[in-house]
Amino acid sequence: MLVLAWLLNLLWLCLNYFWRFASIEVLLAIPILLLLYALLALVAYTYWGVREVRENDAPYANVMVGVIVAVTLLYFNFNLLQFVLDALG
Repeated sequence: MLVLAWLLNLLWLCLNYFWRFASIEVLLAIPILLLLYALLALVAYTYWGVREVRENDAPYANVMVGVIVAVTLLYFNFNLLQFVLDALG
């Protein structure tokens, strides 16, 4: 447990110094990449969910849950990008 606490403290220290030394491009790239990931997740959840419904006669609830998760990711990542842009500008 002591080793785990030490590793978490080390990770937190590295994360704090990363934000001080990272360039603006890197700080902008992280939320943009997360936003692209959320868009890709939305497309993937929708495509494979509808495909599973057609092929295996699965319920549409699986598609709805996947789309809700992907839209939530999209919303949070968009808010993160706006926060970073406001903080940098």
